Amino acid sequence: MKRNENLRVIICAGGSGGHIFPACALFKAMQKKGHDVTIITDARGNVFSGDIPKKIVLDTIKFSCKNFLGIVYYFIVTFFRFCKIWFARHQDIVIGFGGAFTVIPLIVSKVFGSKIVIYEQNSIVGKANKFLEKFANLKLASFKLDESWKEVLAPVRDDFLKNIPYECDEIIKILVIGGSQGAASFSNIVPKALAKLSRQEIKNIEITQQVAHGNIDELKQVYENLGVKSTLKRFVHGVADAMFESQLVICRSGASTLSELSATGRPAILIPYPEATDNHQFHNAMYYRDKKAAWVIEESDEVVEELGKILRQILQKRELLKTASFHMINSSVGRATDSFMELIESI
Repeated sequence: MKRNENLRVIICAGGSGGHIFPACALFKAMQKKGHDVTIITDARGNVFSGDIPKKIVLDTIKFSCKNFLGIVYYFIVTFFRFCKIWFARHQDIVIGFGGAFTVIPLIVSKVFGSKIVIYEQNSIVGKANKFLEKFANLKLASFKLDESWKEVLAPVRDDFLKNIPYECDEIIKILVIGGSQGAASFSNIVPKALAKLSRQEIKNIEITQQVAHGNIDELKQVYENLGVKSTLKRFVHGVADAMFESQLVICRSGASTLSELSATGRPAILIPYPEATDNHQFHNAMYYRDKKAAWVIEESDEVVEELGKILRQILQKRELLKTASFHMINSSVGRATDSFMELIESI
């Protein structure tokens, strides 16, 4: 097939933001270029990809030793359903964005003759991609892995690619987000850390926080008692604009969030999700700490003390934020989607 021919492509992505958001960015770019693209996702991914017109939603299942028969039934049903999907389209390329959800579609597609592409967003290769890499025609990763993987940044949505310079004045606007699912522990950690600051220091902070779980009104009252101006939301719609409006982001260190921070050039305090497989969020975060773009705090008994200490340092010396922003911004993020497409078309 010549590179300039339109391709028939399926993009498979499970429901976490780290999988579905870059998948949606790639979908829009490939569709704009004239390729025939369909996204296959699960119920969670369906929520986060509401503006994608060509989409198929498959069931998913919680993998557990206690649910062995249910898992076997799920695999059989999904296998035959995806066979039907594939034969209806005869896909040229099938792309997996990681997660167990992608295993059956990619294996079926390989058997039927499609080219297989896998993408690893994290600094540690996930179990599904470890299994699939022996079948892949092309292996892409957002971090530098071994030589068999080509390094390319995760595609980000166009609204993260605005040219809005970083500015840091008297008030520091802090965006607190926990990835696509939110982080319940942040509702406890952040206000307790702020409580360690003086009233004068707190006057220079404003909070916008995603509160996906818990009582928003109760948290609002906590911030009011501290004297902190806050805006609390169940889900931050327009997260790109929220990042651009902030001077600092407190968040997890999933690959999708890190790519968005790189695109916007917003410095961050990264608190890796402690239950992430192979502790990959910690390794992701350390890469950005080493390049002096972020601070990293592990979620331990010391997290409140450490967060309060970092916030006080920043309030006393705002140049720290400007330096971190300089190291965070990566102008090549704007080319990431085109680079991704070129590599896919090359096979």
